[in-house]
Parts: sequence; C-alpha cells; structure tokens
Amino acid sequence: MTPALTVYLFLASGCPLSNRYLPEISEIQSRYQPRGVRFERPSDPASARKLGARVTPQTVVTDALGRVVYRGRIDDRGAAPGIARPPTRHDLREALDALLDGRPVPAPETPVVGCAITFPAPERKGAITFSEQVAAVLFERCASCHRPGGSGPFSVTSYSEAAPRAAAIAQAARSRRMPPWKAEPGPHPFLGENRLDEAAIRLLEAWAADGAREGDPARTPPLPKFADGWELGPPDMVVRAPKPVRIPSASPDQYTCLAIPISTPRVRYVRAFEFRPGNRPATHHALIFVDSRRIARRAGDTYPCFGTPGFLPTAALGGWTPGFGASVYPAGTAVSIRPGADLVLQLHLRASGREETAQPEIALYFTEEAPRRRMVDIALGSRRIDIAPGKRRYVVRDSFTLPVAVEITGIIPHAHYVCREMRGRAVMPSGRVVDLLTIRDWDFDWQRHYRYRDTFVLPAGTRLEMEFVYDNSAANPRNPSRPPRRVVWGPESSDEMAGLHVQAMPVRNEDAEELGQYLWGKLMRETGRGGR
Repeated sequence: MTPALTVYLFLASGCPLSNRYLPEISEIQSRYQPRGVRFERPSDPASARKLGARVTPQTVVTDALGRVVYRGRIDDRGAAPGIARPPTRHDLREALDALLDGRPVPAPETPVVGCAITFPAPERKGAITFSEQVAAVLFERCASCHRPGGSGPFSVTSYSEAAPRAAAIAQAARSRRMPPWKAEPGPHPFLGENRLDEAAIRLLEAWAADGAREGDPARTPPLPKFADGWELGPPDMVVRAPKPVRIPSASPDQYTCLAIPISTPRVRYVRAFEFRPGNRPATHHALIFVDSRRIARRAGDTYPCFGTPGFLPTAALGGWTPGFGASVYPAGTAVSIRPGADLVLQLHLRASGREETAQPEIALYFTEEAPRRRMVDIALGSRRIDIAPGKRRYVVRDSFTLPVAVEITGIIPHAHYVCREMRGRAVMPSGRVVDLLTIRDWDFDWQRHYRYRDTFVLPAGTRLEMEFVYDNSAANPRNPSRPPRRVVWGPESSDEMAGLHVQAMPVRNEDAEELGQYLWGKLMRETGRGGR
C-alpha cells in the first residue's frame, strides 16, 4: 500500500544541531512508520531546493499526491544558531498526528534554526572561489579545530569538505559564533586573537551566495602544519588520573577531587601545561593544585570538594574551562613541584542522563630556570546573585584598589548560562580608564584565559572594576530554563556565578606579601558579610 504521508528529513552530519536530533528522529520513525508514514533522508541539494528546504535539520511532509502539507522544524529546541534548549513544542509530531487523524495541521509552516544548505552553481569567470580566496581564510582561522582529528564537528581542509557547508560557515561567521572568540578589540591586544574582520565575513557570505565555486585547484594554498597530539608538542611528562572518575547518570553537578602522584627525583619547574578532561561535554571546569605534603590522597581515590580542595595547596598550576588550550606562564614565573608531590584535580562534572566516566590527563612542560617572579590572582566577584524570572538586566559589580604597582599578564572571566555581558576595566589614580576586557555575547561553552600580547603596568592606587550583566528572560537564547526560573549564586550549572580574575605580577617582588595581605583581607570581608 502506498503510504499516505512521506517525511523528508534534511540532515547534515557536520551540523551539531542535526546530530542532537538523531535520538528524537529514531523515536519518531519507530512511532509513525507502523502507521504508514514513510521517511526519506535526501542528501542532494536538488531535492532540498525542490521541496523548499533551506537549512538542516528541516523536515518536509508530503501527502499521497506529493503536495507539501508541512514544512519546518522537528521541535523548538533550536533557540538560535548554535544554541539548543529543552523543547516545549513538538511540531513534526503534532503535524503528523493531525494529518493521520484527518485534522488541519496546527502550524503548516514553522521557523527553522540550523545550518544553511549550500546550493552549488556552475563555475564562471571572476567569481569568488575556494582556491583563490576562501581557502586562505578557512585554513588560517578555522582549520586548527575543523580538520581531521580536530575538535570541530567537520573539516574544512579541502573544497569537497567545505563546499557543502558554505552557507552554514557564512552564517556562523556572520553571527560571530565562529571562530569562537568573544573578547572585543581593546587597547591591549590578546595573544592568539582569532577574530574574523568584516571583509573576511563578507567574502564567506559572497562565496556561499554565489554557489560555493571551487576555482582552480592548483591555486589552493598549502595547509598549515598542525602539531600532532599536544598543542605545544611532545610534553616532558604526562600525568594521568589513575582510574576513571564515575559520573552518575542523574546526579546533580558534582565537585570531585582526586590526587595524582608525580614521579620526579628532583624539584621541577613547570613553564607550561595542557589539560585534557577525558570527557569534555561532562566537564564544567577543572582546577589544578600542587600538594607537596600529600594530604589530599588521605581522603581516598576521590572525595567531594566544593569550594576549596580541602587542604592548603603548595601552589596552583591553573585551570581549564571549555575553550581553554595550553597554558604558558610568563618568563620567570614557573611553578615549582617538589619530589614526591601530588597534583590534585578539582573537577566540576555534569550529569548527562546516562552513566559516564572521565579520566583526565595533564601534559607538563619543564624549564631549568627557577621562578624569579610571583604570579598573583586578583579575584573580583560576587556571591550576591538573586535574579528574578524574566529580569532582563541584572548587574553585578565588584572592585579592588591596588596597594602596589603590578604588571598585568592576563584576565580570566567566569559565569554560567544567563550571563550576557562582561566588562573589566582599570581606573588609574589620574582618572584615566583602561579597558581590560569587554564581552558582549558571553558563551559558557567558549571560555578562555585571555593573555595580553604585551604585559603592562598599573600603578598603586589603580582601581580594578568588573561589571557583569545577566538576562534571565525568555529572550535570552542561552537561558536553559523555559519558562525562566529564579537564579541564585551556587555551584550547579543551572545556578550563576560572577568572577573576573586578573593575572598580575608585583613590579617589585618584595611587594608580593603586601598584595597578598590586601587580597586576603578582601576575601575575609566578603566572607564575613556573606559575599559582595
């Protein structure tokens, strides 16, 4: 019997949102195929053009006469390009139920968020082509992640790989989702800035709009050379968790600490490190401490540790959040590790609905130069966060006045999902204001340790200020709660935080103790009054 309805599913393996729908699609097929519904997955752009599909994932439903009776999304989980939330409407299911019951479709055409489909065009002289113009942009700005073995969901290292995704690439570039560089240009440029300028974005848009032409393959520039394995090359030592850490399927977020012994017969000086979480989607963040007295291991293989790691660390290597790469310390600031010490990892892990594990590892890079200067973390932040549902603009501020002159090396922002804007600045004793960091579209999944290309000095008396803006309304596409709910400070991913960590070195080494005392006093005052 000829099925009454046919569902055309337009998907793309290189589209993250398409991939998230695979379990839902499997469930829909198992539910409606027994009722006579046929499912097709066309892969050619001609079919998409004929049926009016423009993005992936998108569905088109036709009746027995081939007439389109529904065109649009599977459900409404796609809040915006690159952002997914739990669905509240199941449009495809609702359309199929109505059609099979002989009722009108509630919404025959629904808006779709996803990756744009590229419709190829024949070559013509003078057109923008992959070989002559586009490859250079993709190779320089995108291929470090989007290459075989890279962290990106697809590769752009050849025309055959990039062309089918040309429209999606242009869309991601225009929205500034890709490359994922959030900091705005400022007076002090950052190392490794990976921001597309307007000319490059227009080039990608024009290439996609004109059919993603190839051009002369012989004129394609050579691919950049990428390091195999670790970002900084072969490490001097790799430290790995002795066994996987269990992540229960339905537990709340968990803070787990574990101690990892380091075998070194003498004092070693760490100049750089790279952290691999072992399970990136489940890892919210990680902090790495040095425990020379091996106190942490007494608590067992793993132990709960929200806040502090449960002991006074000898030193700290730093941390990792989504978006972090290798960390290289400024010259003269290596971290000392004594013989017999442990590295202690504090992991913030998130449940995914199924039981998982994570087995992190750390690459260490040593130097023979003992540290000559002391790095200090100047933490601005607040725990006084209580955001009502629907609040569009909730502002958190903090400040700290420098008691001594410091040399600024970097800045690390941290918040969760409803934060939208971040600003850090320095107000000099003269009143001159220096922008330290501006982010207008905060994305929890792309956090970075921003290091300045050139360090700079702030004199004693300079006031460091932070301002974070939160949007707890339904208009915030990254708000995970639908409808919005009250959000307070807390350790869960669904809670919020506000932290801006300014990385600095006292200009005079002898001032490090005084700076530390002022920072300790700030912490005690905040703790004493419940945080500010």
